[in-house]
Amino acid sequence: MVDPQHRVHKVVVARSLLRQAGRCRDLWHSLQELAGIHNSHAEKAVAQARAAWAEAVPAQAQPPAGAAPAAAPPAPVLATPPAVVAADEPQHAPGEPYIETARCSSCNECIQLNPRMFAYDANQQAYIADPSAGSYAQLVEAAENCQVAVIHPGEPRSKDEPGLQELVKRAEAFA
Repeated sequence: MVDPQHRVHKVVVARSLLRQAGRCRDLWHSLQELAGIHNSHAEKAVAQARAAWAEAVPAQAQPPAGAAPAAAPPAPVLATPPAVVAADEPQHAPGEPYIETARCSSCNECIQLNPRMFAYDANQQAYIADPSAGSYAQLVEAAENCQVAVIHPGEPRSKDEPGLQELVKRAEAFA
């Protein structure tokens, strides 16, 4: 550590302080990713939208290279807006649990709850690996704990689970 007179001193730091500093760093990275900073999925979606826009603008409307910019032409109206959702996002069956993987902030809450049910893909974003590897209560709890609300528990797989009516009511918020 350096004091106001620019002298270096040795200090002892408690492990709990180091853990909290690491947690703050992880939360800061999550916030950055949610804002689209250093988010590979956001960058890919922007590139896809730009490519769709470039295809929609007629070639004759684009000025030749090196030409002085003229007054801005009116923006073309696209018949359908360019897709912003990741193309590799899997479809889910009605009533099945799913995670909006492209929006996952990698907070690790669901993985800590049940690492057999939830897993990370190559981009370190969560998906439901095996919905039968845990209970409906775990799905609902994961949805409630998800910082970005991207976990959707779907419908219960077993009608014999204890407290099912309360769980279904809690899961309605994430339908």
